[in-house]
Amino acid sequence: MNVHSFNDIEGLRIAAEMERRGGEYYRRAAKLSHSPEAVDMLLFLAEDEARHLAEFEKLARRVAQERPDAPEYDADTNAYLSAIAAEIVFPGGLMHGFDSPQAILEGAIESEKDSILFYSALASATQDENSRVVFREIERQERGHLNQLTQMLSRIDA
Repeated sequence: MNVHSFNDIEGLRIAAEMERRGGEYYRRAAKLSHSPEAVDMLLFLAEDEARHLAEFEKLARRVAQERPDAPEYDADTNAYLSAIAAEIVFPGGLMHGFDSPQAILEGAIESEKDSILFYSALASATQDENSRVVFREIERQERGHLNQLTQMLSRIDA
């Protein structure tokens, strides 16, 4: 993906959309799972995405306040940004394996890695220092989430 094809505010909107889509993905998967343990894990992951969404929206509002010229988006633009987010987080949509906590965590870990690469690229591409700080903060939070998921997986593998 070419991160130069949209601006910092759009990048932050995509970040929030990625978290929203991740939460929706985990909630839908929980409805499909037949394993109580997997359902609990999926709902935990959905709640974690909701917490990230709230934090990322707060960061986006902060940047938007600093940039009063930030564009308002129409329905077509919102759909476009949502499509970009879909290509970054769980690009294949719902798959199977929702009864296996190990498969769930492995998929979540891959999604976090993709997100980290995306935010790192945004931080490198921006010309605005405030936006760079925000993208690095989001990247830091996602790295923490990746570490948490990796630890969870190692407990299952043990």
